[in-house]
Amino acid sequence: QAIDTPTRVAKLLKKQQGKCSRCGQYFTPSDLIEVDHIHPLSLGGKDEYKNLQLLHRHCHDDKSASDGSLKSPELTEVKLHP
Repeated sequence: QAIDTPTRVAKLLKKQQGKCSRCGQYFTPSDLIEVDHIHPLSLGGKDEYKNLQLLHRHCHDDKSASDGSLKSPELTEVKLHP
């Protein structure tokens, strides 16, 4: 699994216009943000940019519970700096 580099995260933030793909709310510096595979790796998804999105931690938990996937133990949290 690829490491979530600052460049990769910055590209996703720009693509998503600073918003969570699940709830549509803007990310704030205090939010816990996670990189998510749109089509989960555990269900055959690929670790490619087009299959990635940024989600709030609680949104990621909800998505994982609803799509039957498991969160990766190597999960990377992202912190925004003001």
